Amino acid sequence: MKFREAKIIRRKDEWYVYITIQAEVRERKTDSILAVDMGMHNIATTVNSNDPKPKFYGKDLRQVRGHYFRLRRNLGEKKALKTIKKIGNHEQRIVNHELHKISKDIVQEALENNSVIVLGKLKGIRRNDGGRRFNRKLNSFPYYKLASFIEYKAQWQGIPVLKVSEAYTSQRCSNCGQRGLRVRGLFSCPHCGLNLNTDWNGARNILKRALGHVSSVGAGLTPPITLPSVA
Repeated sequence: MKFREAKIIRRKDEWYVYITIQAEVRERKTDSILAVDMGMHNIATTVNSNDPKPKFYGKDLRQVRGHYFRLRRNLGEKKALKTIKKIGNHEQRIVNHELHKISKDIVQEALENNSVIVLGKLKGIRRNDGGRRFNRKLNSFPYYKLASFIEYKAQWQGIPVLKVSEAYTSQRCSNCGQRGLRVRGLFSCPHCGLNLNTDWNGARNILKRALGHVSSVGAGLTPPITLPSVA
């Protein structure tokens, strides 16, 4: 590694040193896919092409967001603007800490399975069409920041990161491809009878698109992998 620069920053009574380094990292040859879906109930849900069982991330983060939203609302009624600003900074530090933990765990999961990481493209994820409460929750989730944390941590490990379209992955059945119903975190398909956690269903759809993308660009996964069916 090569040292590039350092910055010393003071925040109130504390000093911080930010050090920038440069390193050459060889990209790994992967033989599986780790699909990551960013959703409402769990900020990240992963499914690996070698293992049909999902992993859910972000329960603590959702609780933190809810706690500070209620706290800001109560303080707003009391017009305590200075206190609102203060707790906002505290919340941001906690959120960033949780995002670093989540992104580190996802990259570690990819390392353990020798996987390429596949993220859904986030364009349009902030579209406001789900009602006031839904939109408030949606816009409070730091999807872009988490994606950037995953990408740069993966780069340090030589793990390739691909992005595929996320359009309709939450609405389509990952078994049969038909439109289904979403009620309180559960996806139900009236066509094939699939009943699944909505974020898990989305991650499976991203995995299916990733498998098609890898095949189209000629990147080999050995042995050939198909998406397991879920009853």
